[in-house]
Amino acid sequence: MESAVPALASGSLSEHVAEILRERIISGQIPAGGKLNERELASEFEVSRIPLREALPLLEAEGFIATEPRRGAVVHTFTLRDAEEVFDLRLQLEPLAAGCAARRVAAGADPGRLLEALEYARGGIPGEQSSGRNSDLHEEIVLLADHLLLQRLTSLMNGRVRWLFRLTPERDTPGMWKEHEELVKAIAAGQSALAAALATAHVERGRAAALPVLAQRLPAEATPRVVRKR
Repeated sequence: MESAVPALASGSLSEHVAEILRERIISGQIPAGGKLNERELASEFEVSRIPLREALPLLEAEGFIATEPRRGAVVHTFTLRDAEEVFDLRLQLEPLAAGCAARRVAAGADPGRLLEALEYARGGIPGEQSSGRNSDLHEEIVLLADHLLLQRLTSLMNGRVRWLFRLTPERDTPGMWKEHEELVKAIAAGQSALAAALATAHVERGRAAALPVLAQRLPAEATPRVVRKR
């Protein structure tokens, strides 16, 4: 376990603390329903409570935690409804990103970083950190699209998407990476309509494969906490 916050590369201390906590939630190191104890975390990270208190609203805005009366910050329980909503938004945003990225390539943008991301992702061991490799590739498509509002919207979703990918390791198959390869090739060729169509098919296949599995693993809805009257 980490004894302190690693040296900052960029951004504020509160953002860095949020990043560490986000990764722990996504990985399952902090389980669903787990309480974030400010005093214990401040001691572990060797920081004051101020960065922690500033980090919590960032995580709450992304849907990772909820603030409950008398309990404080508690990790959200990922539900089947959450998964369905993530797929709904991916179905709207990822084809847009792919189409925009392809149009930029057709106009002269260099797809080199995207091609490198595909090679890096494809070279990983199946099942090993697949959620990160998958997410990195999709994020590279958004960067190539160079659409500022799209980047802002997807930044709020990235953590949830990675959370979803981690919960569905069965999707990390040669077939999935073949879909990625076809998508990246269409973008690199500047074929915007084809890229958007392939992105749509990719998300739809993922939804069809993942939701029946997740229905067996996740609660349908978050269970409301009963507040007892005095």
